[in-house]
Amino acid sequence: MNMHLTERESKILAATVEDYIHTAQPVPSKRVRDVYRIAISPATIRNTMADLERNGYLTHPHTSAGKVPTDQGYRTYVNQLMVVEDLNDQLAAEIIRNLEEISGSVDKRLQIVAHIISQLSGNVGITIAPVNLTARLSGIRLVPISMQRTLYVLELDSGSLHTVVAETQQALRDDQLITVEEILRERLCGLTLEEIQATIGSRLSGTLADELGVTTFILEHSNELFDAPDRVEMYTQGLSKILESPEFVDPANVTILAGLVENEGRLRALIQGSHLDEEVQVTIGTEHDDEQLETFATISRGFYQGGNLGVMAVLAPTRVNYAQVFAILEFLSNTLSEMTGDGS
Repeated sequence: MNMHLTERESKILAATVEDYIHTAQPVPSKRVRDVYRIAISPATIRNTMADLERNGYLTHPHTSAGKVPTDQGYRTYVNQLMVVEDLNDQLAAEIIRNLEEISGSVDKRLQIVAHIISQLSGNVGITIAPVNLTARLSGIRLVPISMQRTLYVLELDSGSLHTVVAETQQALRDDQLITVEEILRERLCGLTLEEIQATIGSRLSGTLADELGVTTFILEHSNELFDAPDRVEMYTQGLSKILESPEFVDPANVTILAGLVENEGRLRALIQGSHLDEEVQVTIGTEHDDEQLETFATISRGFYQGGNLGVMAVLAPTRVNYAQVFAILEFLSNTLSEMTGDGS
């Protein structure tokens, strides 16, 4: 249940979340009063914590008198209550100095960034190299393999080549293949891969390519044909760091974590998600579609290099220092963008 929190409820929820993040121990009302100097009677704090529990923000493990945040409690904290402070000047200068020493190697720099994220957050740090969403098709060739099989050779303005074997329902003569190739060049070259995927049906409608069933094949395989062909590297650091967290005393969590880190495609999809810009995205516990990830949080932020969007992220237990991670990712995202001239 979501509700509007009073000032008192907000203070007590924030104190409970922050204390649990730092101690990994259920938080009793007396500690909230003494440590966070909330000038309210212990009985009032207990009653307020009980109200927060009834409304889904807190819970209590087993018979413990202390409270711990629920996913809803963490979400409310992240969205409304936490305060994100800048990294201290000394640490920021040290990070910039380390990154500036790595000249001419984007891959090496992204590896170092993943390591920095892990070291500062105490969790798994991840970077995904930028994807070139603006690559343009500069050339296309159709090479016959057999009467009904054709090799599509696509060249991008970056110099990259992409090849896909197509099998049509009817055999194509050499002269038909030449004509289709000319149509594809005329209608598609000069467009970005995104533009091609969005408009290819209308661009080929009524042409010989349409009549011969080539358009149907291309529409069915447009993601394969016109996706960015360059391998996008992902760097993961800090598995040993996250295993130091109390959550991984539970072997089941270790097994899930190991499977996730080893499955690059699944981890990439989890982190990359629907990133379209630099905005921070946070998924907490049960907000994941996968019930196996209910004890994990992912916090990710985009960054620009060469005009293209990459992603950096933290994979952590839900009991993670969200404010600290936000500060780390914001600083590193801005620093990387500025180093490559993409900063605003």
